Amino acid sequence: MPPKWYRHVMRVLSESHVVLEVRDVRYPEETRWEKLPRLEDVFDFTRVVVLNKADLVPRAEAERVKEEVELEEDVPAVYVSARERMGFRHLRRTIYEVAPEDVETVRVGVVGFQNVGKSTIINALTRRSAAETSRRAGYTRGKQWVRGGRKLLVIDSPGVIPTDEAAAEAVALDPDVLEDPVEPALGVIERVVREYPGALSDRFGIDESKDPERILRDISERLGKDLRTTAKLLLREWVDGSLVEIYRTTRADLAETSELEVGGTAQRLVEETLREIEEVVPEGIPPSAATVRGILTRLAHGENVDGVGFGTLRLGEYGVGVSVGDRYYDRMVRKLRRELGGEVISEERFRVGANGRKAVVLVTKGR
Repeated sequence: MPPKWYRHVMRVLSESHVVLEVRDVRYPEETRWEKLPRLEDVFDFTRVVVLNKADLVPRAEAERVKEEVELEEDVPAVYVSARERMGFRHLRRTIYEVAPEDVETVRVGVVGFQNVGKSTIINALTRRSAAETSRRAGYTRGKQWVRGGRKLLVIDSPGVIPTDEAAAEAVALDPDVLEDPVEPALGVIERVVREYPGALSDRFGIDESKDPERILRDISERLGKDLRTTAKLLLREWVDGSLVEIYRTTRADLAETSELEVGGTAQRLVEETLREIEEVVPEGIPPSAATVRGILTRLAHGENVDGVGFGTLRLGEYGVGVSVGDRYYDRMVRKLRRELGGEVISEERFRVGANGRKAVVLVTKGR
């Protein structure tokens, strides 16, 4: 008998007019479910490839992958960032373009490998936190029908479970469930050294010219952890993008960042927040990012926040950073990490003020 997840996915396909096949834009082939195209004629749905996590690669690379998928597979493709809510206007337009003309409500299925962002895609499409999500792979439970507008009904599926653990760095399996996280971690190291030279050296202070096994051992020694624990850490940071986020900055990104001048209400709120943290938190005891968020939210309550704010504070071996007013969460995180250094121990991304300006809080340990 087919496994439960397989039967569930088949049911979703059979009830959908349009099926979104969610892939990781960094691994379009490895996160491709090869059986899905063969099921299109069986269940009479139209497939759209959604290349998620586009915030983790330069725009030119996302465009290249999109064009390659459309050319080689003869299927519409859209790249998005579920985390940054980017690209969803285009995705919605594509869904309506390929949907049958004779239906009043378009039913949309969402399938894909573990942890490629299926539930966050649904949240963005429906403009609310409708589907349960977690950083743990395979967390979404059962099938949910979510209204995405007057003419759109979105169906969430539990996704396709891969069987090849050797490809874990591509399909982003939860490192905690891997029997051997070392092998996929070596694959991550090899790719990072090739595509993001300097990232591992700056992050861990190791020599990148060595072979991946030696690099993993060096990182393990630096962290004072065993190989398995170090491998899991690398896989988690690769999945969420933090391992190389500083090295994803493009020329356009740098140019836009340079135009952002600190000032206005945002800067005043950042300075007041850091002063309050310095007064109430004993040195050597790290505040949580949630605590800093609470102070900033309270100070900004009812205000229309303008301008851009940025500031950091040292509390012994710990660092606290606050950024307000930029357009992109990831860019705020990158700037704070560059300024603070060390290991991120807590992070908050949220909106403040009556006009909902974006804000980020980072707490780090070390330099």
